Amino acid sequence: MNKKLASYLVGYGSWCGLGFYRGIKKYNHSCKKDYLYTNSVFSGLLGTIIYANPAFIPLLLYKELYRVEVNLRKLDKKDTYYDVM
Repeated sequence: MNKKLASYLVGYGSWCGLGFYRGIKKYNHSCKKDYLYTNSVFSGLLGTIIYANPAFIPLLLYKELYRVEVNLRKLDKKDTYYDVM
């Protein structure tokens, strides 16, 4: 395997892993009382599918840039962290 293909695969895998993480974080944010691990993992897998789909990349990049700006500027927008579309 050449280095260029390997770097693409690592980047794509990392992007999909970020989708899994975001899916679990969204479930944790929305689920306050009845936490189920199966629902958490399913939300993570759904996040992976959404992040793996190239049609959603513009929307996802916007949301990721929003999160970066909120964290860098230390803004108190944690309530709307997942509501921005």
